[in-house]
Amino acid sequence: MTMQKDPAAQFPTVTSQVKLQVTPERAAVFVDDGFVGTVHEFGGVGRAMLLSPGKYRVKIALPGYQAFDTEINLLPKQKITIKTDLVPGSITQAGPSIKKDESR
Repeated sequence: MTMQKDPAAQFPTVTSQVKLQVTPERAAVFVDDGFVGTVHEFGGVGRAMLLSPGKYRVKIALPGYQAFDTEINLLPKQKITIKTDLVPGSITQAGPSIKKDESR
């Protein structure tokens, strides 16, 4: 018996790697406003976000801290590491996008 590949399964043929070195590690990670996991899941040996090459907006947020927001433009097979420490602060210091989201 031969195994048939599912034609609907789509895997990027070329990926780029994004690692995170962020404290606190329990902060939430968003790519283009979609939740992808916590910082802890994308740091350390053998753990990275695999994304297709292209432009992304990465946001790292945790209640009680000011959110970190950056844009990345990944090249094929590029490996990058985002390093930052979230700054303690109240939600009133956050940008309007965070406040707007919280009022829903």
